Amino acid sequence: MRIDLVDFRSTSPAGSTSPSLLSEWRVGALLQAIAVRDAASGQLFLDIGGQRHNARLASGDTAGPANGEVLNVRVLRNSPVLALETLSSSTPVTADNEATVVADAMRRFVPRQESPALMLANLSWLAQGKNGADELPRAVTQAAAQLWQALPDAESLGDPKTLANALQRSGTFLEANLADASRGATDPKVLVNDLKSLMLSLSRTLRDHGARPNAAHSDIAMNAAPPTARGPLTALNAAPATFSMIDGIEQQMNELSRQTDGAIARLTTTQITNTAPDPAVQSMLIELPVRHEDRASMVRLRVEHDESRKRQGGGDSWSVEAAMDLGQVGALHAKVTLTGHRIGVQLRAESPAIVNALSARAGELESILREAGLEIDRIVCLHGMPVGDAGARPARLLDVRA
Repeated sequence: MRIDLVDFRSTSPAGSTSPSLLSEWRVGALLQAIAVRDAASGQLFLDIGGQRHNARLASGDTAGPANGEVLNVRVLRNSPVLALETLSSSTPVTADNEATVVADAMRRFVPRQESPALMLANLSWLAQGKNGADELPRAVTQAAAQLWQALPDAESLGDPKTLANALQRSGTFLEANLADASRGATDPKVLVNDLKSLMLSLSRTLRDHGARPNAAHSDIAMNAAPPTARGPLTALNAAPATFSMIDGIEQQMNELSRQTDGAIARLTTTQITNTAPDPAVQSMLIELPVRHEDRASMVRLRVEHDESRKRQGGGDSWSVEAAMDLGQVGALHAKVTLTGHRIGVQLRAESPAIVNALSARAGELESILREAGLEIDRIVCLHGMPVGDAGARPARLLDVRA
């Protein structure tokens, strides 16, 4: 079923008019909408991101969605009207207040999220003082430099304590750290160097100096599938600095503002994803930007604790996954599973050369693990990234497997 949105004006009680969201609703973006029917006329509206839009059926089921039906849709085009393709739908169920808040937050942030790779590339551009970097307002360059310097160094993350500190400052736990700080349970330095806090500071500084994120060029935005609690953990690709393609301080400010807001929205989406309850599996997804010399990339981590096997008489089960983009040689993926004292390691790479290099060191890794008192289940090095698991539990609120 295809649905067109024919206007972009908010019908809120205040009658306020929202700015165009075309720059945020890019072709291919996945959204969640709630169908609303006018009680008298039956006219169809879609509630997306907290705003209501006049809609019409363009093809498919002539009856259209029912009032309150939840739709997962994909943007087909955004001109001259916003055309949406329905991927799946579900009948609404009564939800408690917390679930309603979570669902509203997801609808608000998912359409705005984008990969942080573009923001990181432009932060690197500014840190290197390339063309035009010294023409930006001083407060903006200082806020950008503070965020860049706060990124953890990739080579230092081999130390467990350094890695733990970097994860705590990743922005994923900002609100929890603020709550702990109010009780004196968190080091204030953690809050000062928290990456989400620094991104919020950069966003505010850009706006204070006239930046308009909605005025940025949407054709150089970088789509990224929304983070989900289930499914394969894929790497976020690196990106070039868009400042090299933009002339004028005003447009550079607008571009960095949109990218920063998109990165904040993605981080918030990740935090919301981590709230999905599962009585059997506790899962935590973290996306950590790291610096390597004058470049930066995203490391995606997922930690799961499965207690179902323990209740069935087996050992406590943990798994840790990591995925990152290595540039020209492609992506790298690792998954480590630990059940009791039995460990399994699966390493994957898109480059055959990387696979061969990993295979050559597999024996050394096995020796280290055995010396640590662990039993080896298997250590495998494979070519290619993991694919979806048909038996995986469905993700809450948003399913991007389609």
